[in-house]
Amino acid sequence: MTPLSGLRVWTVALVLGVGACSEDEGAQADAATDAPAATEVSVAAETADTADTTGATEVATDTTGATEVAVDSEPADADATGTEVANDVATEVGPTDTTVDTETATETSSGPANTIYVSFVLNVHDWVFPAESIATLGRIIDLHEQYQQPVDFYLTDPMLQLYLTQAPALVERMKTSPVVTISHHVRPPAPYYSGFDWAGLNALSEQALATKLLAYEEHALDLATGEPTSAPGGFELMKSTFGYPPYVVTMASGQSAVNKALAKIFIAKGAKFTLTHNEAGTEWGATSNGLLLRPETVEMKVYERKSEIDFESELLAPALAEIGDKRPAFINLKWHEDNFHTSGTPWQNVYYDADGVRRPRPWDPSAIGAQAIKTQAQMDIQWRRYEAALQVITAHPELYTISGIRNFAHLAGLE
Repeated sequence: MTPLSGLRVWTVALVLGVGACSEDEGAQADAATDAPAATEVSVAAETADTADTTGATEVATDTTGATEVAVDSEPADADATGTEVANDVATEVGPTDTTVDTETATETSSGPANTIYVSFVLNVHDWVFPAESIATLGRIIDLHEQYQQPVDFYLTDPMLQLYLTQAPALVERMKTSPVVTISHHVRPPAPYYSGFDWAGLNALSEQALATKLLAYEEHALDLATGEPTSAPGGFELMKSTFGYPPYVVTMASGQSAVNKALAKIFIAKGAKFTLTHNEAGTEWGATSNGLLLRPETVEMKVYERKSEIDFESELLAPALAEIGDKRPAFINLKWHEDNFHTSGTPWQNVYYDADGVRRPRPWDPSAIGAQAIKTQAQMDIQWRRYEAALQVITAHPELYTISGIRNFAHLAGLE
């Protein structure tokens, strides 16, 4: 594993995280501080009983445009002692009842059916270990094509830039696979990531803000300066590369004016959804800044525990108990691609100090610090859990409808 080796309709949502976490990340302070010198890289094998972590903070945007940042900790586990840090908010749902009236589970373009939708969502952001990121996405596509189930990839600009250079065959496969749909994600050093406004975006005039944000969504992001470059990138490059606008966009700044300006840009370019995580869940048809919110009754971070567990009894059953008789209901199953080979967020040390405070510019992308690399046994556990989720959900069409975001756009009458 070499750091920096180079820069049909289903309704079950598995959330996979690739790259920094915008469906993910530990809360970070907004103000820059002087930081100690970058840590020398040392790769440490991870112990078998620690909790799996992404180290990244999940940002949740409410329906008023404000952004909430939350840190999740892993539930107590007899064989897990660590803490999962992620920027997601747990969803509270209703009473216990897992029955489904299959006779009423009929979808139309005017709305969802009376069923439980499950989505597989992968956030992609690991530019530190490109070979592992590339291999993980390839294997996930293999599994979803084998089970004929959809998967949503949430890409950051640096990851698309990396794949275009190092894995053009993977880009072509993401473009042509019938199971893959692309959405948009944001991570540091973009100044409109939560708590990362080194550029003073909130102080800009409306026109200056719109101009600056547009530059980011049409050009590549420099990982050292945080500035847009002259090369094509952002939302616009994703749109031209894959032949359609990314379905979901992340507005994670935590600043209402910035989120509103971003929404105008994304809507003009063809985005359909944005996202949020909150305790009350996200109802079908809710909107934020003119975009539909991706529906979510339960967000399941399937990657959090390293120990061998039974997906159906230990993860899915509690989620069904929370959902109760609520229909339609929406379960998002979430991973980040780095969850399959590391713990913690690989680029965390580049942009944040040990206390989680943003480091001052410019940043050194090679200063990744110590990395908690999973053992082969730990990697195997994560992969078995992933495939078990596919097997269980696919085996019970009377309970679940597996769906990607593309199908939700159809149900909302957007295409």
